[in-house]
Amino acid sequence: MTWAIFPEDKYRRAVIELLSGNLENPSAQRSAAIIGGALLEDAVERTLRERLLNNEVLANNLLDFDKPLGNTGPQINLLHLLGAFDEKTRSVLQRLVRIRNYFAHHIDASFASSDEILTINLKRLTLHENKTHYPHHLFGPDTDLAIEPVNTPQERFIVNLKLALLILMRDRISHEPHTNRPLTEAELLAKYPQRYEKEPLTGRN
Repeated sequence: MTWAIFPEDKYRRAVIELLSGNLENPSAQRSAAIIGGALLEDAVERTLRERLLNNEVLANNLLDFDKPLGNTGPQINLLHLLGAFDEKTRSVLQRLVRIRNYFAHHIDASFASSDEILTINLKRLTLHENKTHYPHHLFGPDTDLAIEPVNTPQERFIVNLKLALLILMRDRISHEPHTNRPLTEAELLAKYPQRYEKEPLTGRN
């Protein structure tokens, strides 16, 4: 599974919409950037909430809109400080958010734009570099699913988005919910005994 999304139908529909457009078309690029950004924002907030104590009122007072951590950028930084991912991943997640915001605020935006801000942020999407295969969405070694070639800015965005969502899911899986306690390999295997079974081809998309 290379799209590490939540099981609700709205997330599956979002991925289908993201992938169904012709990404050579600027309007489809705009849609992909905004939908992809929304998927990332949801995943970041959920991952952070699962790292905080199970106190919904206090969490809402921090993470809801117009609250101190109501934006995705500070949430990414806090997850990094909690050890959820390394500095390279933190930087890429911030770049993905900035690209999403660029498309949201520029009517004529496209991945072919020569705008310096967009160009710099796209170039710094580097999670795919020095990697050949996607990580497994649960834990353990990489899958046998090869990372697609990255030849265009839109491909760079999509591949890095997929890798970012996988990293966030692996962090959620690897910790006891609402704590910062990492689960042992034995605990993970007890929770996901199917981890090393070969995934059906229908699940590989």
